Amino acid sequence: MNEAPAAVITGAARGIGAACAHSFDAAGWGVVLVDRDPDALAATAAACSERALTLTGDVTRRDDNEAAVRLANERFGRLDAVVANAGVNLARPIEETSDADIDRLLDVNLRAVIYLAQAARVSLARTSGSMVVMASKTGLVAQPDSPLYCASKGAAIQLARALALDWAADGIRVNAVCPGIVETPMLEEFFSQLPDPERSREEFEHAQPLGRLARPSECAAAALFLASAAASFITGVALPVDGGFTAQ
Repeated sequence: MNEAPAAVITGAARGIGAACAHSFDAAGWGVVLVDRDPDALAATAAACSERALTLTGDVTRRDDNEAAVRLANERFGRLDAVVANAGVNLARPIEETSDADIDRLLDVNLRAVIYLAQAARVSLARTSGSMVVMASKTGLVAQPDSPLYCASKGAAIQLARALALDWAADGIRVNAVCPGIVETPMLEEFFSQLPDPERSREEFEHAQPLGRLARPSECAAAALFLASAAASFITGVALPVDGGFTAQ
């Protein structure tokens, strides 16, 4: 069996997912990078070593999650971690939330995590591996006008905690990372839709105890730590990477 560890990372084309790809690759891991955007995915992989493999797929499809796990086992001979990073946001009051909104948000933020867990379970048991769920601080503390998003991330955290208990006997660890406000393309798009993007950015920065927004690499570092042997006795944890926001 290959000595180097291997991971599957979903939503790897940009933002936190791309940062996870770079961090795991730099640490010597083999990585299978999954995303729906083939061009952005190729750009992420191009900044990694030859160990980085790509799979264009939809995480809301069970078959695509199974294909990612299968590719890791075929090419690396093992699977040591999965990072369920793919996610979508929805800042909308509940009375303005459509059935399509509900389906899309829960499919990506929860159903996809379940599918990845189901696909990876047997492989992770072989290596006493790890699952990392990229949740959100909004799974720990609510924010206005985002009830469905908060609910989806809270459910993802509870799923991670429950799996940590169910899989502990097989040596599989399951943890969640809970980012605060992070400098990502998704955030830039959000700011661009506001009347005064620059002022809104400053308000977001000042709302963080550390006085700035998080970098994707800081969230990726937390995911890598939780997936690594350095966190060998840590499971069932929801780790905030939020500049102290949830400590207030």
